[in-house]
Amino acid sequence: MGGETPVTARRFCADARAVSAVEFALILPVLLILMLGGTQLVTYINATRKVELIAQSISQMISQAMPPAGSTVATVNATDLHFSFDSALVLFPYLMKDGPRQGLQWWQDIAITYAAIAFTQTASNCTGSDLSGCYAANVVWTSSGTSGGNYRPCTVPQLAAADTAPPSRSTLPRSVFGPGSIIAVDVVFTFQPSFGARFIPAVRIARSMYVQPRYASLVTFDTTGNDGIATKCPGY
Repeated sequence: MGGETPVTARRFCADARAVSAVEFALILPVLLILMLGGTQLVTYINATRKVELIAQSISQMISQAMPPAGSTVATVNATDLHFSFDSALVLFPYLMKDGPRQGLQWWQDIAITYAAIAFTQTASNCTGSDLSGCYAANVVWTSSGTSGGNYRPCTVPQLAAADTAPPSRSTLPRSVFGPGSIIAVDVVFTFQPSFGARFIPAVRIARSMYVQPRYASLVTFDTTGNDGIATKCPGY
């Protein structure tokens, strides 16, 4: 009887039947964190692409406004802006679930602002590709009625900034300065991680597109039926 205890102890120590279960219990939390973190990363990358797509698509919509016969100035109205704004829901359906998750309507979850900017020549001695010193960039109309407060203000000329500078409501890349006008569309979306939100900060995704009108020298805003989505600036 006295020799059974050492034998039992040796058998217990040599028994490896539960090792895999212990290893799995230790590794599972790490695997879950990696899986969920990877899912969030993919969602963030997709959101970045969609924000860029929205800015690109809406700027193309507005820039294709056709001028009436005998004129070089085209117009858009409140209906046009609402239509292009609502297209974001088709381009970025993630807003439908992300907005309610934060207690918001989908259109409150993303800021999309528009502006037409006309360039007025102020000097004639500019050479090279940088014409920002020879042109003033004045806002013709701006979509002050959309959410986010990121709209480009009237009466304040846009400043020239480096082409690599982050998007700003008060600046334009130096490379877009020159004769004519442009349509500027600014899109801002704040990515809120659905996993680990207490530990991972929200990430601001901002993209801007600058497009010259395709068929007109300028795209202005028709205030007829305006519900406050946009403001026509003084002098235009």
